[in-house]
Amino acid sequence: MLERRAFIQRGAVAAAMFGIPLGRAEKLFEQENIPLPPRDLYASDPERYWADLRKQWLLAPDRSNLNCGSIGCTPLPVLRATIDHMLSAEEFREAPYPWFGYEENDRIKALRDAMAAFLHISRDEIAILRNATEANNAVCNGLDMKPGEEAILTDQEHPGCYGCWQQKEARFGVKIVTVHMPMPPSSAEEIVGIFESAITPRTKILVFSHITTATGTILPVKQICAMARAKGILTTVDGAHAVGQIPLDLHDLGADFYTSSPHKWLMSPKGTGLLYVRPELQEKLWVNVVSGEWKNYSLKAYRFENLGTSNLSVMVGLKAALDFFATIGPERIYARIHQNARRVHDIVASHPELAFNNASKDEFYGGLVSFRNTKGDLAKVAAECGNRKIRVAGGADRMRIATHIFTQPKEIDAFGEAVSAGLHA
Repeated sequence: MLERRAFIQRGAVAAAMFGIPLGRAEKLFEQENIPLPPRDLYASDPERYWADLRKQWLLAPDRSNLNCGSIGCTPLPVLRATIDHMLSAEEFREAPYPWFGYEENDRIKALRDAMAAFLHISRDEIAILRNATEANNAVCNGLDMKPGEEAILTDQEHPGCYGCWQQKEARFGVKIVTVHMPMPPSSAEEIVGIFESAITPRTKILVFSHITTATGTILPVKQICAMARAKGILTTVDGAHAVGQIPLDLHDLGADFYTSSPHKWLMSPKGTGLLYVRPELQEKLWVNVVSGEWKNYSLKAYRFENLGTSNLSVMVGLKAALDFFATIGPERIYARIHQNARRVHDIVASHPELAFNNASKDEFYGGLVSFRNTKGDLAKVAAECGNRKIRVAGGADRMRIATHIFTQPKEIDAFGEAVSAGLHA
């Protein structure tokens, strides 16, 4: 058991970091842990299992977060690991060197090994960064391209993906070609065909999301990458929403570069991201932030992580998030995420005036459901969600709902009531 002083310190750090009242923080952290529900409870009473598991989050009982796709909700075991390391680090108990970011210490090695296993890749192919935006910039700014060479992007990319390419276009004369993604798509073949038809002899790279941020559509990454590689074209995939939302095997997908923000669906601390670089391309990619080891190619992908002093505590938290995921069970988590999304989907489908932006087919959505009103807008629905303290993404033009394993059926039911009230006001 931690001493009382340690409990108070942990609570104070939690209050400062996460904006919760000090008294509540101390109460939450005064015990070593809140036990997880028994694993066999899932088989006998799954809804009770998920209800009991909800105790692992700091989520306010009078609010519902149906927008975990923007910022994930980190469970208590992960918060404790992050905070405990932050406190112990200030006692300078860590080994003197290596410590906080110039070189790989034992904690970073353990994290990279665990993340590589989770993504079915080698540890030498991955760098841990702050978010997908930073990883996208590492690829865009590190890749040599000549004026007039083309990068094909979709019209559904996040600013953290297309912004760096706009700057590259303005600065170096690279040309952006934008392709339109249908809402919803009819088939994987349709999506692959859209990319293929846009390719010209000047095309250098395809840049696209694994799961689009606005519509939640899961693109057929493996088919797109195979088509591009057959034509000698590079691919970079913005997987900000994919890690933790759907099963991933990066080697099987075949992308040359892959980026993500595990603070969304993997529920790690905010400020954790990752970059995958195919081994054959690692020496061809310039580092984005230059330190003393910028041309030490023996570092492999870690060369892109060699940024100087970093926040090792959030990396410890990311490792704890992987451990938490493994404890609950990835397949169990993926199934629950989709089950909750299906409940949202069914609510939307029950209103004839609403139309999906991603798709009604399971293959096109995981935990994100995006829709619009074909007979008007969603302003009143958004207002009704606000009245019920339900956090969603979007507004009048379209709305995106992102549920997770902490989402309770009553919260989805409350959303359904808000939709009905807004549409029939």
